[in-house]
Amino acid sequence: MIDSGDPTVTGTPANIQNRVQGVVPRRWWSWTAWNTGIVSAIVGGLSDLASWCYSLIPYAKAQTRLATAYGVWLDIWSYDFLGMVLPRNGAIDDAFRVLIKTMILQERVTRAGMSNVINQLTSAAPAVFEPWNTGDTGAYSSPRANGFKCGQFGYGVGNGGYGNMNLPGQVFIGLFRTGFSGIPNVDGWGGSSAGYGVGTIEYAGKYTTLTGITNQMILDAIENTKPTGVTCWVTFLGSPTPSILTSESGAILTSENSSELLAK
Repeated sequence: MIDSGDPTVTGTPANIQNRVQGVVPRRWWSWTAWNTGIVSAIVGGLSDLASWCYSLIPYAKAQTRLATAYGVWLDIWSYDFLGMVLPRNGAIDDAFRVLIKTMILQERVTRAGMSNVINQLTSAAPAVFEPWNTGDTGAYSSPRANGFKCGQFGYGVGNGGYGNMNLPGQVFIGLFRTGFSGIPNVDGWGGSSAGYGVGTIEYAGKYTTLTGITNQMILDAIENTKPTGVTCWVTFLGSPTPSILTSESGAILTSENSSELLAK
């Protein structure tokens, strides 16, 4: 129900009551009934109910568009278009809406589409390597008459790797986890806020509900966007770009001068 009692706001109880009283013929009741508030009380009660019904109209209208839907209707949107591929996992409405839109409109069955959806979920571009693709591995070559060289990598130079023509249709993907996921307010292995019997720590099993972007969500996204007939081997890596701490002057800090720590 609309809370405001402002009679100038369309749909409020006061607004609907004024509208009704403005069109009801006075001769239907005696002036005494109007003046003592009997009729006003009856019309006011009905107006309050009518205002609640009216509030359902903008609510229903909002749920007809992904850009304005909220609450459980976003879960219904996700299920209708994506099945069980993208569970909410505790994401707020705005974040979940972006993920749904990304998945629905995502380019699929291409390397670029697969890489893009991984980037959307993890906020970091994945490292993708195809051992049968010379664009990833590079190639041995020598200068030609026209100056064109086939190779583009060398030992310790570039981003190439050893190829293997015995691995057609197989892709190796390194994923960088930069977003938060897991169980809220619980420390993990290697953390500093918990220990055995102390702090925020607990055992979690496969049936424990996780929040945020989980590994399974990423794997499901790869399965739904990878090129047809391709096998993807996935590993989860650390940060894509290690943090470098510097002083205010820009000098890289080491253990000897770490008292000046300033994160850039």
